[in-house]
Amino acid sequence: MISKDDYVLWKNDPLTIAWFEACQQRIEDGKETLAGVAGLDPIYDSYVRGIIKGYSEMMNFTVDELE
Repeated sequence: MISKDDYVLWKNDPLTIAWFEACQQRIEDGKETLAGVAGLDPIYDSYVRGIIKGYSEMMNFTVDELE
């Protein structure tokens, strides 16, 4: 089990912050991709939407969900 204090330490670690910034950048890249090519290939659109959804879900975990 992960304590709330451990979770806060982890979330504030520079490596964790950099990881989440990289994930956020991938979300933004996906949105830009869709803005430019949405509708040209529905399968690719779904793939990019899945990437955005996956990274978004990961960004929203809380310590309660990890227990």
